[in-house]
Amino acid sequence: MKNICFIISLLFLSFVFYPAGYPGNEQTIKDFYLSNFQNDGSSDWEIKGKEAVINGDLIDIQTMDANYYLDKDTIFVKSDQAKLNKKNQNIWLNGNVEIKNQEGWNLKTDCLNWQRTKNQIKTDSRVETEKDSLLVKAKGLDADSQLKTADFKEDVQVSYQEKDQQDATTITCSGPLEVDYNKGQATFKENVVVNHKQGKLFSDLATLFFDTKEKKIIKIISQGHVKIVRDSNVTFAEKAIYLAEEEKLILEGSPRLIYFPEENDNGSSGFFGID
Repeated sequence: MKNICFIISLLFLSFVFYPAGYPGNEQTIKDFYLSNFQNDGSSDWEIKGKEAVINGDLIDIQTMDANYYLDKDTIFVKSDQAKLNKKNQNIWLNGNVEIKNQEGWNLKTDCLNWQRTKNQIKTDSRVETEKDSLLVKAKGLDADSQLKTADFKEDVQVSYQEKDQQDATTITCSGPLEVDYNKGQATFKENVVVNHKQGKLFSDLATLFFDTKEKKIIKIISQGHVKIVRDSNVTFAEKAIYLAEEEKLILEGSPRLIYFPEENDNGSSGFFGID
């Protein structure tokens, strides 16, 4: 077990102490600073706020601004309200919650439950997360605290802006969406719609593979009731593999093209280069 050491720095002297025996046995601190150190003397976390009410193992905080220190990262947290459990270090955040880290992730939501012992964050509220070229909006989230892996629950909207490309690729699905950023992989489930500059693709399941360093799409694999729409032309298949570099689409599973010629059609319409 870590030895928990609290240092309370009063920026403005306003301290109310209720002695033992008083109902609640609470302590109220105004404009406070709390910090916690690990056994080796390194910082574990630091918290500043407008007011803290300490009652046993629980600390209710107003206007919280905190830093959590990991081995190779620092997580920055802000919220209107928070409840910290001193015993297990878990924290409940409420109101204008914002979490950032040194790797560039930025998360915003209304409320969030952070279980530090499990390195897990959860919420049923709407969330918006962003890193580099990837922007995700959804309802509900279950992820690790550094957002390296994340499960977005439902009503998912994703925008991926490729480097040197004017138009972003957008993908929506009923959910869930499973993201593994380190692997550069995002899997969309149920009622998937991919909007690309060259057309629209519908499917039951789609997996986006992207290059996190070069900020570009590698490929998109769509499976189940695949429908591809460009202009007035529709293509059906059971599986479609889009190769971004070649701008090429490979169709599998009895592909079928319905072609609707238009006036002055030169016969060049189609979705990417279809094989």
